[in-house]
Amino acid sequence: MRRMVKITKALAKKMFDNGEEVMVIPSRVRPNSMLASWTSKPADDPTADFDKLCNAVFYYNCSPETGMTLAYYAKEV
Repeated sequence: MRRMVKITKALAKKMFDNGEEVMVIPSRVRPNSMLASWTSKPADDPTADFDKLCNAVFYYNCSPETGMTLAYYAKEV
């Protein structure tokens, strides 16, 4: 299994726009938990927006228990 590294939002957005997989999760959730999943820009939707994805993850998943900010991860090369 490849290691995951924490990255900045700017780098996550760049990777997402290039079609690479990134993970966007609440800050207090472990990247290897069942709440975490990898996502990439859909091939059939070139207008997919990273900021809308982040807003949706924040709205549906962030709470005082899981963390009120988002964390971004990428697979280590």
